[in-house]
Parts: sequence; C-alpha cells; structure tokens
Amino acid sequence: MRFLLVLALLLLRGAVAAQVLPVDPLHPGPDPCGYPDTASALYKAAAALNWGYGYDSLRADLGRWSASPYVRVDSVGASVLSRALYVVTIEDTAHVPQPRRRVWIHARTHPGEVQSTWVTNQIVSILLSSTPLGAELRRRCVFNIMPMYNPDGVELRLPRQNAHGVDIESNWAAVPGEPEVQVLRAQFQQLMARPNPIAIALNMHSALDCTRYFVFHAAGGTSAAYAALEQQFIGYVRQPFPARVKPWDYFVTWTSSAPTVYPESWFWYNHREAVLALTYEDMNCAAAGGYDTTALSILTGIRNQLFGPTTVAGGRELPERPRLAQNYPNPFNPATTIAYELATPSDVRLSVCDVLGREVSVLVNERREAGGHEVRFEASGMASGVYLCRLEAGGIVQTRKLLLLR
Repeated sequence: MRFLLVLALLLLRGAVAAQVLPVDPLHPGPDPCGYPDTASALYKAAAALNWGYGYDSLRADLGRWSASPYVRVDSVGASVLSRALYVVTIEDTAHVPQPRRRVWIHARTHPGEVQSTWVTNQIVSILLSSTPLGAELRRRCVFNIMPMYNPDGVELRLPRQNAHGVDIESNWAAVPGEPEVQVLRAQFQQLMARPNPIAIALNMHSALDCTRYFVFHAAGGTSAAYAALEQQFIGYVRQPFPARVKPWDYFVTWTSSAPTVYPESWFWYNHREAVLALTYEDMNCAAAGGYDTTALSILTGIRNQLFGPTTVAGGRELPERPRLAQNYPNPFNPATTIAYELATPSDVRLSVCDVLGREVSVLVNERREAGGHEVRFEASGMASGVYLCRLEAGGIVQTRKLLLLR
C-alpha cells in the first residue's frame, strides 16, 4: 500500500509543474518553491506520507551515519515544538591539513520539498564513501550539514511553514525571528568565528517548474566579484553532466539590491564575497530523480571551487572507472533518463533488456569521449514491468533495474 501511495504521489506531481504560482511579496517574482494549493490531491497525498521522509526517518539515518568514524552528530537547538535540530559534521580528523575549508549545507526548509533531502542524503553518502572524491573532501574540508531545518513542518504536514505558520526561509529580517531561524543564525555566527569559517553555504530546495538550478544573485544586488564567483561555481557543478543543472542565468534575482529576509542575505550583509551562499533548487515533479549523480555534480563543484579544477579535455572531471547511474525517474512512464560516466574514451554499448535477457533497445553503440553522458530512453509501446539497463564500456559490464509502470 505504501508503494502505491508513493507512486500516486509521483504521478500527481507531474501535473503540478504547469500551474501558475502565487506571487510572494517578499520575492522578486513567482516563488519557485512550495505547493500552490494545499487543498489539492497532490498536497494531501504528499502530506499523508511526510513526503516520503519524516523526522523518524532522519533519526534513523543519524544513527546509521554516526557509525562512521568521520561523523559527529550534534543537537544544536530546537524547533517551536521542541524537536531537536541536528547538525552532521563530516571530516577526516586523522589527516592534515588544518584548518580545513568549511562547507555548510541545510535542507528541508519547506517540508514539501523532499527532493532537497534526497540530494543532501546522497551528498552525505558520497562524503562517507571510499571514492576518491569523498576521501579527498573529508581530508581537505569539514562539512556541517543540517538535514532537516523544519521538522515541525514536516511532521505537521505543512506545505512551507513552521509550527507558528511562518515561512522560515524569509524570516531573517524579523526580530528576534522564529526559533529555527535563531538556531541557524547562531550556527552561522559560531562557525564564521572559527579559524576556518564557512566558505560555501548551500540552501537546498526543490522547484515546481521541474528543473535543477541555482538562484543567481546579480551583480546589481551584490558585486561584480561575487557574481563572478557564482558563475564559476555553477559552471563547475555543471561539468560532470552539463545538461543536469541549468546555466547560471536561468533564474536571476537581486538585480538592483539585496533583500534582508533570507539566509543568503545574512551572509551577504555580514561577510560579502568571503562566503559563496546560494540556494539550490532540485526538481519537484514526477521526473525528479538521479539524486546520486546530482550530488556528485554538486560535490565536484565544491571541490573545484575551493581547490581548483581537475580537468580533462572539455573541462570535465573524470571518474576512476565507467559508472552507470540509476535512471530517473524510476518508476517511469513512458520516458526516463539514463546517465553514465567514462574514465577514458571508450567503445560504449548501452542497451535495455527484458528480465529474460532479450535485448529490446540499443541506446548507444559507438565510441564516446571521457566524462559524463545522458541518454533519454522512450518506452512507448512496451509493456509494464522490470527491465535491465546494461552498460558495456572499458572492459566493464554494469546493469541497473528499470521499472516501467503504465
């Protein structure tokens, strides 16, 4: 039953992207986040499941992450209803140099934007993994991650508010501000007073227009130097999979002045170009997915922004070996996207088979350059069921299960 409810939610989300969003007077235009109609079937289906990831889910993940020698979990304050706000700190303290470059990430400001959780959790997974990127970032950085900034909103099934009915994303100009905002501000103040203050701060959301992008703060509201830093970082994020995240100029704000109501406002008015503070918007729709490769792109961007790019021809970061990612969305109907990475230029055969191993479609059968690639698979006319995607490249064969549901 839970699977069917989740599936219904995914299908309902696909219809929401075309709706006209209400105008929030605190934003320069239509707000890309949140649910426009809390009486809709979409909202009710999402709320009934805490959008697939509630406070208990977080507590379970905190316990699992705490088993890693690289993790420390701290309760840094409480919400309106006294739920603990947790920060996960990730670093490899057995290695120098000291002090490490500091990265802040917080997610789930708006309860309905669960995709921000999925991407953030995949960031944690990569940082705790044995991959070269994860190991390097643990050695050279310290990551402070607040996975759920608004636990009351999640548990109360609210679209974007906390337990007081306030949107804490835009509460930063209030005095004293909501309890959650006070906790987050205190974290920022404490960490910025360290010898290794925050260098990059990411505010994780998801957008109803079904695209992935960063909210770009124009030079008119910041500075030419800050705008250049944003463009460079977004460019680095896009390198592994250029079609995954929109270019820097997709969503531009602060064209004439900087507002005072957002977390990024606090960083700008207090620290200016010293902190690259950006909102990231994932996809909030049925096509959402590919969270692992999205997290990989974001961490690649962080690594290159802080330490300089490791590149090959075309400016792309290389994996150690060919890698086939999970398709997204999955389940899908009738189309899905399949991503893969190549360590070197390789002869590639990418195909789809049924569960009996019979080949039903060949998507790629040619030599491809090193780096990231994405292919769209159209399953029109095919029956519902489980299929296998098979990647043959560099002497390695990898498979992933695809689920087509009509």
